[in-house]
Amino acid sequence: METENRIIKEQTDGAGTRIQDQEPILQVENLSQRFKLGKTFFKAVDGVSFEIKKGEAFGLVGESGSGKTTTGRSIIGLYEIWGGRVWFQGKLIATAYKDEKKQARENVKFTRRIQMIFQDPIASLNPRMTVREIVAEGLIVAGEKDRDRIDEKVYESLRLVGLLPEHAGRYPHEFSGGQRQRIGIARSLIMKPELLIADEPVSALDVSIQAQVVNLLNDLKKELGLTVLFIAHDLSVVKYFCDRIAVMSEGRIVELASSKELFAKPLHPYTQSLLSAIPYPDPDYERGRTRLNYEPKIYEESDEPKLQEVKKGRYVYATNDELKEYKRELREKI
Repeated sequence: METENRIIKEQTDGAGTRIQDQEPILQVENLSQRFKLGKTFFKAVDGVSFEIKKGEAFGLVGESGSGKTTTGRSIIGLYEIWGGRVWFQGKLIATAYKDEKKQARENVKFTRRIQMIFQDPIASLNPRMTVREIVAEGLIVAGEKDRDRIDEKVYESLRLVGLLPEHAGRYPHEFSGGQRQRIGIARSLIMKPELLIADEPVSALDVSIQAQVVNLLNDLKKELGLTVLFIAHDLSVVKYFCDRIAVMSEGRIVELASSKELFAKPLHPYTQSLLSAIPYPDPDYERGRTRLNYEPKIYEESDEPKLQEVKKGRYVYATNDELKEYKRELREKI
């Protein structure tokens, strides 16, 4: 993880401290995940490493099937990891190694400080539970029994996301898609998290509502001092919201850079292909837009690529020869 440990665009958190001066709140080392189908194991995530500093918005992007959602679910413990380790606030919370699993189990209580916002606001909410029951569920599981205190925290969380206390007695089907996603966000906030994993939180919403939810997350990040892992396939959304972006393809990170650098000069062909697919509200531009197709290279075993630092704070999945070419491209850009 040495190359992933020096990263980050200059930014400040809510307290005015530079983000790059903060300790990492999350460290992911060589994370791998496989799933069994019949007698065959399929590789979903293959040796992913990165870290997120406190107060940062870190984007994880890629097409469907690239492994980004699996990475997020593995971090929070919804999937037992196949390989690698995950640390949260310096505590080992997930590991694939038997001699370390006892330590990880002892630290599982720390994962309450990590909460997840799910992609589908309909499927993620129990239709038979009221909003109060949905939002309060985490508190009750954690052992809170005082009904007045629970109600107070539920109402506080609802206000934070732009809903009213009287909404607490209603059921999910009585709300719009955007309101349902706000309920999901309130459910996460009631646990006072330090890290939010937002798994494509706007992809199931109407375009007119997406901006409202992203703006809400941005406001909450600043107001509450949250750190956010933002998972998405829409690069135009993460450009607005994230400080740094890691691009995933076929279970690997192929490029990692600040948002500004990534959009100014994408290096990896897969990143270039993703950026070329972003539509613009300009008919003349759209008629002339060329979509770049990405075809993965086949490498010799003796020259396998790896995630390498192409300049300070910027990484690309490349062979040594490709790395030299990327460095030359950056020099020419400057």
